[in-house]
Amino acid sequence: MESEWNAPPKPESEHDFNQMMMGLDEHFNGLDLHIHQRPGNAAILIAQTYGKGQKIILFGGDPPGDSRPFSATWLSQRAHSWYEHRYGEDIKILPSLGFFIIPLEHRAWKVRGPYSNGSLRLVCNRRLHQGSKENIINRGPIDGNMLDCFEGMTQSYADTLDEKAFDEIESRFLLGLNALTFLDAIAQSDDPLFRQARADYNHSVEALTSIERSYGKARRDIATCAEKVMKGLLASKGLSFKSNHELVKLAQALNDQGDLHVDLELASFLYTDASVSYGKAVSKEEALAAHANLLRFLSDLLAQVFGRP
Repeated sequence: MESEWNAPPKPESEHDFNQMMMGLDEHFNGLDLHIHQRPGNAAILIAQTYGKGQKIILFGGDPPGDSRPFSATWLSQRAHSWYEHRYGEDIKILPSLGFFIIPLEHRAWKVRGPYSNGSLRLVCNRRLHQGSKENIINRGPIDGNMLDCFEGMTQSYADTLDEKAFDEIESRFLLGLNALTFLDAIAQSDDPLFRQARADYNHSVEALTSIERSYGKARRDIATCAEKVMKGLLASKGLSFKSNHELVKLAQALNDQGDLHVDLELASFLYTDASVSYGKAVSKEEALAAHANLLRFLSDLLAQVFGRP
């Protein structure tokens, strides 16, 4: 944690426990933790504060029979239940790398990029919900059906898809998944440019899919995502860059000095100026084409930077 929790004395009653949890939740809010991040962090912090050397229980369920009421183990276990009662489904999160867009039959589908700590075996199956149940803790192989990752996909719609549509889904899905894998990998770096790039990417997807769509904002966020990725890569190699927004020149610098190959034409397609953020008309088709180009740009970098296909 970046700041210290002003912990009260160890609770000895339900009232004290609830007051402690309210204060802890306020602390996590100050650290800007998402709701789903708080139960596990609460269990760890409680165990560290009140019971050094005792076991830490991160997940829900009844307190173990060998734990005394209001012991550190008991309190850390109760923390998860407290969050579950207070916030309900908001404490849960699907294991996901993020989202990408696949245009298909008169609709731009928002598609979840599945995540697994172990190996991920993907199929494209007309029958929905055919994969194994995802478990973010499981390190064994996970079977995933691409169509299950399409938000709003119904069985009746899936039944109408032909083989041509399946071929299109498979190629676009793998491209999107590679792009998200690259963004997730670079965001683990200490360079804030990479984390900002992933945030820009997420904002672009939201602008493309929210009720109040903003194609101009999506177009600009796509360009700034590509810009920050390239600047971050240059910085990671100890190379300087100018504080402008010329994507083709950044791509050329990576090609000349960074031992990478970035498609200059693709970089030119990704570029746009700030006028799209201030009322310049951007069509849905242009914004979706830019999104597809960004996925290709990021996917191409995955193999080059991390040696992954």
